[in-house]
Amino acid sequence: MKRLTGVEAAAVGDALIEREMKFGNTGRRLAAAEADVDGRRLSINASARRVAAFAVAFFVAACSGDSATVPILRVQFVASNDLLAPVTLRVDGSPYVILSRGRSVGLTLSSAKRLTWTSAKPADGDGNPIPDMIDEQEVPVSGINGVLEISNVIDNQTYITARMFNHTDARVRIGVFEGATVSCGAALPAAAQGGSGFVQIGYYRLQPNTEVRAYRDGSDCTGPYVAWTTAQLNDFESKSGLVTLTLDFVP
Repeated sequence: MKRLTGVEAAAVGDALIEREMKFGNTGRRLAAAEADVDGRRLSINASARRVAAFAVAFFVAACSGDSATVPILRVQFVASNDLLAPVTLRVDGSPYVILSRGRSVGLTLSSAKRLTWTSAKPADGDGNPIPDMIDEQEVPVSGINGVLEISNVIDNQTYITARMFNHTDARVRIGVFEGATVSCGAALPAAAQGGSGFVQIGYYRLQPNTEVRAYRDGSDCTGPYVAWTTAQLNDFESKSGLVTLTLDFVP
């Protein structure tokens, strides 16, 4: 092997140092870059694991059945009655206040209370209850927006009641026809000296084919009759649902 002179050895040493500086730094930079990429991968993977863990925890909580408690509120409102019949308001099943026609009252109730109302049912001259189609109505207290107005329109259904006068000398029976069946209701007395016979029937649903009919007494609402058609019944008083009907001849 050839022995290098001092000058040649120095030149070789300088070349090795230059190579190390050039390629050694590059290697270290590449190694550092790879380490940085791996670090970012580890960071991303760790973040993904944290998000997944949060999502699972949220899903478990959502499926556990836990829900926010509905707040119980104090609701202030005015209740009014536009029906002809007196109305009884009940709170949790107990009578709370009675409103006659045209009356109103201010109330403050907890939204957790159960509020219902019923209308009084009339009786005819014989003391028999007159049928009425307005059943007990429940009103969510939390849904009352300042005013509870009780009228003849309930859940978008119109109800009517008839004030009936008899100008004939024959007692008749009043029935309400709804297209398939007849609800046999009140007895309408004959006219007496000095005045007409009178009866106030209960509330009935007003349908496209509803008729109020007067049948002969004792017929159980069968046989010949005099009818007031839907067109006539549509002429009812707003909010009360009252219509006035007059019988001028015997069925």
